[in-house]
Amino acid sequence: MITISLNPDSGQPMYIQIYEYIKAEILTGRLSPPEKLPSSRSLASYLQVSRSTVDTAYGQLVAEGYIEAKEKRGYFVNPITHTQKFPISERKTGMDYHKKKQSPSIFYDFNPDAIDTTHFPYSVWKSIGKNQLDNPDNFLMGDSFGDPELRQVISDYLHGSRGVNCTPENIVVGAGLDHLLQMLCVLFERRPVIAMEDPGYLRARQVLCAGGYRVLDIPLKDNAFDVDRLEKTEADICYVTPTHQFPLGSIMPISRRQKLLLWASERENRYIIEDDHDSEFRYKGKPIPALQSLDSREKVIYIGTFSKAISPAIRMGYMVLPPLLMERYRRYLSGYACPVSRMGQAIMTDFIRDGYFEKHLNRMRKIYKGKHDKMIEYLTEMFPCGTLDITGDHAGLYILLHYHGPLSEEELDERAKKNGIRLRSLREYYANVPAGYHPTYLLGFANLDEKQMKEGITCLARKVFLSHRPYPS
Repeated sequence: MITISLNPDSGQPMYIQIYEYIKAEILTGRLSPPEKLPSSRSLASYLQVSRSTVDTAYGQLVAEGYIEAKEKRGYFVNPITHTQKFPISERKTGMDYHKKKQSPSIFYDFNPDAIDTTHFPYSVWKSIGKNQLDNPDNFLMGDSFGDPELRQVISDYLHGSRGVNCTPENIVVGAGLDHLLQMLCVLFERRPVIAMEDPGYLRARQVLCAGGYRVLDIPLKDNAFDVDRLEKTEADICYVTPTHQFPLGSIMPISRRQKLLLWASERENRYIIEDDHDSEFRYKGKPIPALQSLDSREKVIYIGTFSKAISPAIRMGYMVLPPLLMERYRRYLSGYACPVSRMGQAIMTDFIRDGYFEKHLNRMRKIYKGKHDKMIEYLTEMFPCGTLDITGDHAGLYILLHYHGPLSEEELDERAKKNGIRLRSLREYYANVPAGYHPTYLLGFANLDEKQMKEGITCLARKVFLSHRPYPS
């Protein structure tokens, strides 16, 4: 709608004021072709003037060629060859974008962050949502820590599946990992130094740095957090992904976990932030218990989300705080409203409590295991022996390709781009790329069907990861 400040005491007729305003908007480029103007009836109602006043203004604009009246369709802005401030050539129209050189199309997207959304039980989620719409409580302000019913089912789920020691009273629901980390940035009474894995989750690093913390990047030792090096720093907080190290996919050994817990217990204000980002998906052996399950000194802050298990669009996560930090949270942060809608929380509560979540996870484990195994099969089949190594520890939604061929990473990236393949380099997750780094890529499989996967890997082998060795015919 067009907002015009009309002045009935100016001595200038209303239709002239409307005419002059719209004309100026067209000449300055703020109204550009082929934008449609409001109908005379709706504009008259909005401006609280008679319809004939707007009709007269529109008629003058039509007569002078600023707008065009199309029968049964309305009024549309005409092209003007000269404008006072913003030349029409600078306005970006859909036609202009098509004339520009298009970036190469992406045919095969090996995105390690993607998930499979085709097998989600949408009908169940929709049915639960319809039922929750009938509950008027879902339209009221809820508990700032998250609805008690949701925290109860999360507590039951975490204890049963991850061995986490928690109660609903020390769980906080938030809008994903970013929001929960922001709350922790406010929660800590001072600005401690935070140690992080390198390579690691750089988005978490960005959030913590934006919160005013100094981050120390600790290079991994044998693909796990180097506690010996941590002990030589001034850090009081460390951020780790012990169950499935991101992005290398390794598991922190029990000896390293115990040593890390001992480090945290040696000072009062030391804590470990455990990011358990995709622990639901493990395809070989028994599930790995959470680091928090070993914590007898109440030093671990456990964080999880539903981003991988259900969808990142839900923007729902949770953290389990040690009692001392939970007491501090209640004292200082209880005034912060929970950013997750009560409707979304209610749907999630029923989805978990009624067994749909566990059923969905069991189904997706089988699907992802099939995709994981197929990807390894195709890579082994398509690539010559010795061209690359495959790691990833049979978990998560991606594997790692370690390339040993003659091409540089820049050459590989360029070849992938030309052939419509999107790859994610391990280099992107390093704060400090180590000496002797070899091209390594995170190859996601979650959002690919079998046909796309086979075609994409064939293209990778033949057109990107070239080798002096012969490829299979």
